[in-house]
Amino acid sequence: MNNILKLSIVLLVLLIISCGKSNQQVNNFLDDYEQVVEKWEASISDGEFTEEDSYEMNEIIEEMEGEAKELKNVTKWNRKQQERYAKLTERIMDAIFKSMDIPGGFSF
Repeated sequence: MNNILKLSIVLLVLLIISCGKSNQQVNNFLDDYEQVVEKWEASISDGEFTEEDSYEMNEIIEEMEGEAKELKNVTKWNRKQQERYAKLTERIMDAIFKSMDIPGGFSF
């Protein structure tokens, strides 16, 4: 009985540690995603958005979406992380729509 209790405690500690790492992975991804969003928001609001920027933005968004899907497959996102991701995605979509009004702006 004593050994089962010790084993259970060890497994619980390992589970807590692994969950903490996966939460940190998600938080790191969200921090990176926020930097990308802020970069493009600033670029678009300055009106300095070229066709090359449009191409680069499209590539980066695809990479970020792929990374998010991969993380969602291997980690469990908490409600706060899901909401943050949704807000960042909404912001990048708003930036895309604004860039469409700039000559040479974002195009699909």
